[in-house]
Amino acid sequence: SGGGPLSVRLDRLIVSQGISLTGFRGDFTPQGGFNGTFSGKVNDAAAVTGTLVPSPKGSAVRVRSEDAGGVFKAAGIFEKGRGGALDLSLLPTGDAGNYTGSVAITNLRVRNVPVLAELLNAVSVVGLLDQMNNSGLVFSNVDADFRLTPGAIEITNGSAVGPSLGVSLAGVYDVAAKTIDMQGVISPIYLVNGIGSILTRKGEGLFGINYRVYGSAAAPNVSVNPLSILTPGMFREIFRSPAPKVGG
Repeated sequence: SGGGPLSVRLDRLIVSQGISLTGFRGDFTPQGGFNGTFSGKVNDAAAVTGTLVPSPKGSAVRVRSEDAGGVFKAAGIFEKGRGGALDLSLLPTGDAGNYTGSVAITNLRVRNVPVLAELLNAVSVVGLLDQMNNSGLVFSNVDADFRLTPGAIEITNGSAVGPSLGVSLAGVYDVAAKTIDMQGVISPIYLVNGIGSILTRKGEGLFGINYRVYGSAAAPNVSVNPLSILTPGMFREIFRSPAPKVGG
């Protein structure tokens, strides 16, 4: 407190197990609380820039990149995304290693995603399945609010929407066990179906099919309830089960 500015130049900054920022450059100041800007490459692959600002329970972080797909692939989180602009925020809760956060991605293309392929196959959307396996599906907006703990990621409210498809998502990814338990609604032809989305959650059209993905993250089980398409969005909450939670 009360010190001068600090410039940091590091070959490698370890963020967490398996994730590092290489070529790290940062300029910080303690004035008004520790804050500043930084840049680097996630595991020497995808470039990111960031801002560090003080918050009541610790330093909050905002990370941006013009290659969202590259960032997630380099971090070992998701390897099937391409392109997209990333805006990620993390706010400490006060407990060690625990954060609440939000992520926003625009214009992300996904291709050959086995879980999504199973979902599209289960709801018999053949055209979209072919599209995803060839040129890929484009999601104009991907948004999620989440809770990050040392052992798990809990998505409290997630959505991915594009002209061809809308998907909502909530649930838990257990990092240590590498298991997943997520649920939501998949809404084909979202450009048309999404007209009624003002009556539903983001990512859900007026008509959609409930799904659940659970088990091993590498090869999860996929189940759908085809009869749920008969329940319009404004009544869907009545029949929706509570989403899985960390420790729940």
